Amino acid sequence: MKPSKDIIEYMDRFQVEKALITTTNRRARPTAHLKLADSESKELNEAQKLEKMLEFRKSLAMGGQLDHQDIIDIAKKAPERFYKVFWFNPKIRPEEEDTDYKILEDHFKKGFCGVKIHSGIHSIKIPKDVIKLVSFMQEYDRDFIFYIHSTPKTPFFSGISTRDMAKLAKQLPNLRIIVGHAGFCMEYAIDVGISLKQYKNIFFETSCSVSFAILSLIRTVGHKRLLFGSDAPITSPIQIEIDKILTLPISKEEKQDILYTNTENLLEKIK
Repeated sequence: MKPSKDIIEYMDRFQVEKALITTTNRRARPTAHLKLADSESKELNEAQKLEKMLEFRKSLAMGGQLDHQDIIDIAKKAPERFYKVFWFNPKIRPEEEDTDYKILEDHFKKGFCGVKIHSGIHSIKIPKDVIKLVSFMQEYDRDFIFYIHSTPKTPFFSGISTRDMAKLAKQLPNLRIIVGHAGFCMEYAIDVGISLKQYKNIFFETSCSVSFAILSLIRTVGHKRLLFGSDAPITSPIQIEIDKILTLPISKEEKQDILYTNTENLLEKIK
């Protein structure tokens, strides 16, 4: 994560007024596994490389919570511009549960207003693994948001299905759910749009998505439920993400809603 001054300058450069912000799992950054592969590639055969990659994947899912002091420090520089989101690992051993939920509560008291989970890294089963988490959130504040880093199942990530997310939305109709990276490929966006259209408490975030997949979501769920996201500066350059919206064949009003108004409306209830 860049120093707080750099983050704010980065936002100003691209006229980003406000942002949801969370920390990053530094072991999961794209360069981490590439360096692992490069350092050993000359000595290992393909099967051994795959085994090493799987070992690396398992190491990402280790228990415990990430340190969010970087987010606290950044937000202190311009508190009116940031909504702090805690990246929580709900796959907790019973003996660690009280400690981990106390950590989460302490961050709520420090102004965090939502929770992010990573369905792939932590092999989360939805809704089973998150019922306690979202119930805890709603008991603290019913307006908190719940961000799911969504990904389909692959050999390296367990992922979740749209059916799983639909179950959660139906079971907790007052929980405001954001499906992250909702259009990262065309087929996934079609599945997401058709399967989750009826659940009005689900919103769809655009970062790392394919332009035509974003357009598909607009046509299935309507532009009012799309939230601009950048995943910047860690993953994607923000200008690319902005251009994806600006170049869509939709009206200026619809672009304004996606880039600003929809998120503003979603967050206006948060204290």
